[in-house]
Amino acid sequence: MKKLAMIFVVSAALSAFAADTTVKGYLVDLECARAEGAKAGFGAEHTKECLQMPDCAKGGYGVLTDDKKIIVFDAAGNEQAKKFIAGLKQTKDVKVTVTGARNGDGMTVSKIELQ
Repeated sequence: MKKLAMIFVVSAALSAFAADTTVKGYLVDLECARAEGAKAGFGAEHTKECLQMPDCAKGGYGVLTDDKKIIVFDAAGNEQAKKFIAGLKQTKDVKVTVTGARNGDGMTVSKIELQ
């Protein structure tokens, strides 16, 4: 019984410290991505100006992958995204590599970089 309990504790600890993964795609706000993300060219045409609009920023951010999936950022990732967007020089076609822990269609973000 003690061995079984120990195996359970170890497996739970390992899953809590899952390795970071990377996701590549377009940085998008969730408001626009959910409405328009499936349309051809949406990611490349989505603008910095739109990313910074109050309603879009309030809705949160994520990555639109090449297969049209939206990976949603956690609260801390949304704050990182706001800072990242504020520092962008380009006005559209914001392709990023995001590093963090995946949880289904969500992500705990540790780093956002331009591709």
